[in-house]
Amino acid sequence: MDWKGGDWATQARYYAGLAVLDGAGLTERQQELAQVVFEVVLKAGLQPYSIEADAEGEATGVGLAPAKHRAHALRVVWQQDPPAESRTPAEVWSAQQTAMSQALRTILSANGFWIEDGPLGQAPVVLGLTRPGGPPRRVSPRTPVVSGGCGRR
Repeated sequence: MDWKGGDWATQARYYAGLAVLDGAGLTERQQELAQVVFEVVLKAGLQPYSIEADAEGEATGVGLAPAKHRAHALRVVWQQDPPAESRTPAEVWSAQQTAMSQALRTILSANGFWIEDGPLGQAPVVLGLTRPGGPPRRVSPRTPVVSGGCGRR
């Protein structure tokens, strides 16, 4: 599927089932949250991880994992190319992972997702579409997306 095509809702549904890391299953609520997360990820120009592409040797992209401590939450993880890990100094590998986690946290927060408080360098945990008591989140092709920023909000 062409992840740059612009039909973000259809593509988000497609990737939501393929982007789960380590073969974990998602609840129905997590699946719904995954679709909205991937709409934003695609609009930001980031490639989703795909288990199908991984089988062909391409494991880079934004993946998902159920949050172990929150029944309906999702951890949004940047999956770097595993073979590159052995060819990259550990401190560089770690810095790249930290930067992408921070960027994901910024993108998701800017788009109104309720993100669990935690260090900026850790993979963000999405708790829901909006913070309790916050304004309702609009999900449409016109939903604003912030990409590339790594600063604190």
